[in-house]
Amino acid sequence: MLNLNKLFIAMAIALPMSAAAFEVTGDHFTGIFKITSVTVHDEGTTINSESDSAGQYGKVYVTYNLKASSINQNSGTWVGYGIGISPEGNLARGDLMGVWTRDGSVVSIKNIDVVTDGINFAQGTMNLISGEIKVDVYKVD
Repeated sequence: MLNLNKLFIAMAIALPMSAAAFEVTGDHFTGIFKITSVTVHDEGTTINSESDSAGQYGKVYVTYNLKASSINQNSGTWVGYGIGISPEGNLARGDLMGVWTRDGSVVSIKNIDVVTDGINFAQGTMNLISGEIKVDVYKVD
C-alpha cells in the first residue's frame, strides 16, 4: 500500500508538469529582425520590423499591432501583416495573429500565420532595448 501511495503522489506531481509543458519541434527557420519603428497610440502599440534573410521568404517586412488585455497590461493579443521577396523574386504575403506577454524589456510572441504558401506557427521574442526580434517559424501544412 505504501508503494501505491508513493506512485499516486509521484503521478500527482508529474502529470500537471507535463500537461503544462508546450514544446514545438520539427523543421523550422529562425528569422532575426530589427525593429525599425514603434508607434504608441490609444489602441495599443505598432512595431515595424525588417529582416534581410527570413528563410524562404528572403527580405521581409513585418508590422505587429499589439493590444493589451483589459485584465493584464503585460499581455494581450496582436495582429500583423508581412511581406517578403525571395532572392529568386518570389513575393509572399501573410496575415498574422497571436498573443504576447511581457517580462521586463522582453515581449514573447506566439502566432499563427496565413501566408502565400500555407500556414505557419511562429514563436519568438522582441527585445525592446536592443531592438532585436528573434522568431522561430514552423510550417504547419
